[in-house]
Amino acid sequence: MTDLKRTNFFFRAVLFVFTTMLVSASLWLITFVFDIDDKTTVGLLSIGGAIVCFAIADVLVSRYRLYRFGIEEALAMAAVVLLSGGTAVFAPNEFRDQVLVGLSIGAVSSLLVYFRFGYVYAAMTAMLCVGLIPFTLDKSFEIERLYTAIILICVFAFVRNKRLLQGDDFPGDDYALLQAASWAGAYVSLNLQFWNSYSAHGSFYWFTYAMIWLLPIAGLWMALAKKDRPLLWVNVATAILTLATNKPYLGLMRKPWDPVLFGLFLMGVAMGVKRWLASGPNEQRNGFTPVRLLAGDRKIMTAIGTASSLLQPDIPASGAAPAASQPQFGGGRSGGAGASGEF
Repeated sequence: MTDLKRTNFFFRAVLFVFTTMLVSASLWLITFVFDIDDKTTVGLLSIGGAIVCFAIADVLVSRYRLYRFGIEEALAMAAVVLLSGGTAVFAPNEFRDQVLVGLSIGAVSSLLVYFRFGYVYAAMTAMLCVGLIPFTLDKSFEIERLYTAIILICVFAFVRNKRLLQGDDFPGDDYALLQAASWAGAYVSLNLQFWNSYSAHGSFYWFTYAMIWLLPIAGLWMALAKKDRPLLWVNVATAILTLATNKPYLGLMRKPWDPVLFGLFLMGVAMGVKRWLASGPNEQRNGFTPVRLLAGDRKIMTAIGTASSLLQPDIPASGAAPAASQPQFGGGRSGGAGASGEF
């Protein structure tokens, strides 16, 4: 037992959203009460709000021992957003410069939040900001995508080295998530059909086509070699995405039955891999088993099954007859027997 104050995921999310709304409403109230419309004053207000939010979050963690409670998380991330937006106001009037300054400050402040509080999604936010910076440099489409992919691959190499040194223990588990996120970001930046925004079939186009096949293969090899679950999940997802975007890349026409064939293919692969693993000694091969050993896996499958029920179409109950429409007799006028009304 520790003196840390924690809560479950549901209340954590609720408190996060409520605190975010409270911070936003407080700043808007100050803006309207004091009739603030000057850009410089708005920027200073945002920076001041960021400092206050970060200070309160630090006090809640250090003095009141809140741990992943939602309130201090919302305050810390609100400080990132307010500081980024406040400093962007003082950038030159060009929109690209403002976005560049905001993303740069957002990356640095997100890293500070991660180092202080240990929120992995703050480090992912920093990676996202760094990955978006090339899109503000007014370069060609190819250069922007290539710069983003190179930056995220460099981040992956740095984080993976830390992951291999730390293993599965903290902070190695954080590094596992960060390397998976950076690898996924590099893949998404190179998969042009994922965005469906590029049609020129030049050398860069076919380079990205080769990379969307090589990245999942290389990622699966690294994940299987070290039994890295987050990296394995990401590369399985990217491999499926590669298969799904293969026909658009080659300019082939999609057919209505393509999803059916694709689903049957995935089912066949899943059944084949499961049977192959189960046929090994003690139902495992090289440390891999199809048996669910973790309670978290069962919870994930339960959540997926519950979510799938929300996607079911509205089917009327069996035997229920549709309600007969009632005639509308209203609107008649005297003397005309309702001839000029609705009936």
